[in-house]
Amino acid sequence: MKSFLLFMTGIAMFGMMSGCKDEGPHEDNIIKFSATINSQQTVPKSTSSAQGTGAFEYNKATKELSYNISYKDVTPTSVTINYSIPAWERGPILFELASPTATQAVGKVSKVLTDEQQTWLIQGLFYVNVVSKTNIYGEIRGQILADKID
Repeated sequence: MKSFLLFMTGIAMFGMMSGCKDEGPHEDNIIKFSATINSQQTVPKSTSSAQGTGAFEYNKATKELSYNISYKDVTPTSVTINYSIPAWERGPILFELASPTATQAVGKVSKVLTDEQQTWLIQGLFYVNVVSKTNIYGEIRGQILADKID
């Protein structure tokens, strides 16, 4: 009798495990990222009171990165996405973003990301840099980090 119950329990457990599907956020094609943009992260240091936020979506299927970046108290000459290793250092420009307006930059990165760039993005090595005439290396900056998944 014990053997039979053990056998039936094993069958039930196997049925439950095989019924589980590999679903969840990691299966989605769209990964969302965000950035808190301020002068605390700039290299060299900026004392600007300007600040902003960035919302990013990366499509794993098309390898396209779209962005919606807003800011205040800064007149940008350019907005770029850079990368650096380690993440807190200053790094080279990867992408010049659409011509910024007085309060935002919205669009898609002009090129698809390479596999290496996709890895850098997921690892949190990309940052958005808002450059002004006063701060040619960046008045405000924000690390682009994956949003938490519920």
